[in-house]
Amino acid sequence: MTDFALVIAHRDRGRDPNRAANLESAVRWWRDYGIEPLVVDDGRSGDDHWCRSAAYNRAARMVDADIIVYSEADILIDLDQILAGVRLARRRPGLVVPFSRFMAMTEHDTDLVRRRVIDPSQAAAKQVRRERTSIGAVNIVSRRTLDLVGGGYDERFEGHAYDDDAMEWAFRHTCRPTRFVDGPAWHQWHVPGAYYATPESTEADLAATERNRQRWNLYRRTTDPDRIRALIRGAD
Repeated sequence: MTDFALVIAHRDRGRDPNRAANLESAVRWWRDYGIEPLVVDDGRSGDDHWCRSAAYNRAARMVDADIIVYSEADILIDLDQILAGVRLARRRPGLVVPFSRFMAMTEHDTDLVRRRVIDPSQAAAKQVRRERTSIGAVNIVSRRTLDLVGGGYDERFEGHAYDDDAMEWAFRHTCRPTRFVDGPAWHQWHVPGAYYATPESTEADLAATERNRQRWNLYRRTTDPDRIRALIRGAD
């Protein structure tokens, strides 16, 4: 029915039941549109840090579509925005973000959305960051874009934070500036990650975030495409 692959990256580490509930909600959301998402983990297990990049790269090897829509397991977004983003990704290389407003729903209303009591547009939600500045959550790329950036996503990032910034930087400087589709992306609530210390954060979580911050600094110090491609492939 579609001419793109829709991938949901997810591995349940068993720490927060909201994660599994959000995945179930997201899968049902896409099935309602007639799309069967491919749910892919990162190939790790147990308490290993989550590596979204590894999941994205695994998915790219598993599908044969020219356009890949990478979505996080807690995001709900209108199909029309996805289709508009796919069209942009087909026109020329570069990252496409199919939303302009990242809307974080409350814990209470996330539960109502999951149970289909209300639609996401009716939920109490707060916009995170300014418009057209949230660049993770859902990414649309072509095979040519992945080739130009260095073959995929940087698997040296793990845990939480900074990988979005680094990859947007990488796509921007190996392809062309990031393009956005106007509209909201609705984020389903879960226990926060380790960007900031929370009661659920472990020392290992915070250490992984710090490593990500240091690696992001390597990206922001260069605009040279060859150097960026080397970083994507694991260089220091």
